[in-house]
Amino acid sequence: MAFKKVKLKKIEDLTSLSNDNSTLSFEEKDEFLNGFSLENENAALDPKVLSYISTLSDDYILYPHAIESLKAQFKMHVKRNIIPELEGKQLIEVLNKIHKELIGQKTPYTNGRSIYELIAQKVKQMAPEAYKWYFIARSESSQNAGDMKLWVRNAIDVLDSSLQKLQSNLLDKSEETVKTIFPANANSQLYQPSSFGHHLMAFVEMLGRDRSRFKDTRDRLNKSPFGSGEIVGNSFNINRDMVAKALSFDESASNSVDAICSKDFLIEFAASIANAFSTISRLAGEMISWHSTRNRFINFDSSIVLHSSVLPYKRDQLSLESTRAKASKAFGSLMTLLSMCKDLPLEYSEDYKQMMEPTFAAFKDLNDSLEVMAMMVSNFTINRKIMKEASCKHFSTAQDLVDWIVQKSQITPDEASKRAKNIINYAIEKDKKLSLLELDEIRKFEPLADDDIYSVLIPSRAIISRRSGNGSNHVQIKKSIRAAKRMYL
Repeated sequence: MAFKKVKLKKIEDLTSLSNDNSTLSFEEKDEFLNGFSLENENAALDPKVLSYISTLSDDYILYPHAIESLKAQFKMHVKRNIIPELEGKQLIEVLNKIHKELIGQKTPYTNGRSIYELIAQKVKQMAPEAYKWYFIARSESSQNAGDMKLWVRNAIDVLDSSLQKLQSNLLDKSEETVKTIFPANANSQLYQPSSFGHHLMAFVEMLGRDRSRFKDTRDRLNKSPFGSGEIVGNSFNINRDMVAKALSFDESASNSVDAICSKDFLIEFAASIANAFSTISRLAGEMISWHSTRNRFINFDSSIVLHSSVLPYKRDQLSLESTRAKASKAFGSLMTLLSMCKDLPLEYSEDYKQMMEPTFAAFKDLNDSLEVMAMMVSNFTINRKIMKEASCKHFSTAQDLVDWIVQKSQITPDEASKRAKNIINYAIEKDKKLSLLELDEIRKFEPLADDDIYSVLIPSRAIISRRSGNGSNHVQIKKSIRAAKRMYL
């Protein structure tokens, strides 16, 4: 198949397609410059637009980290002869003054697009000559990425302390209630008597895993994005590792695009918050159930529950209910961050700044909830008599009886269950508790029964019989408490 040769136009011919004077028309110029003209170069943003895009009410919280990271960069710039020494010292001195000024502010400033613009304006007012060097060899995109990492890192340390406090209070309460009999449920039904301290220790372990998730998140995010330029690095003779070391990062990020555009550390932080909220929401739910009028296992101090003005015995545990609700808000924050990140291109975008609000809100809700939950745990008292009575109902030691028969008679669990069922039916017929049956009565159904059988028929002794390393035996619980104190406190 033959191809027809096409003769290309010469370069000179192509130029004839434009205007005679070889200049762009107004329409072409407008399209090329996207509406820009020297006349509106310095025009101010419409106040509504400025208010709409402003993130100052959110990122104001970053000011201590912004000032800290700016000072670290300016020190490096002076060291590398990028900024004159005198101007560098002036910039650092001014930043220290701004820091002191902002500490006293109870609410964010209302003017300005971001905390970075606010700081820049103040530097310009206080040191106009040094300000000329303010923006050299750095960018706001890497600044915001780095400051968010500094904030998250600090937030994780705060949350770890709050989680540890709640663990400590739970451990104290567990130690007090090792021998307190508690009804352990399965499928929302009473199953076996257990130890209340053993039940509380489950939450200590869950909170320990929550703390480890935060630690893992902290370790992964601890790479400095400073010095990444707007997105592709810069040509100045900077020392990124010097800044990273000054700000206690483990190392500098190896890819500038990843350093600016990857916000997985925010998603991972929000996911860790959601996990921790799931734990304390379950704890709140348990405490609501224990405190309910149908159980009355625990009582709260009058300072932390709301008394009804009409019903004398109605004492509402509003803090626990609020904790459950705030957990749902934190789950929503995680979904918000996932939705924001899923389609973003690998470039700096203003979308990133919208991720701050759900992150800050989730952190505040969790930290507030942890502080309140620690207070609730340390303040409640236990109605041991009521809890014990609830644990001993409905032949709750039946499973312990089956296990005893299997071990004593060396028969299958099915056969042991049949014998245990016969004993229970007899007790129902005689309207007796299992522990009150005479040995002769039990031997009608279990020939090998001896006095040892009461070690599983009496609830308090049945608890002791569970000697597996993670069971409800008092000695094992005390070992678990000592181990948890060494590990977590």
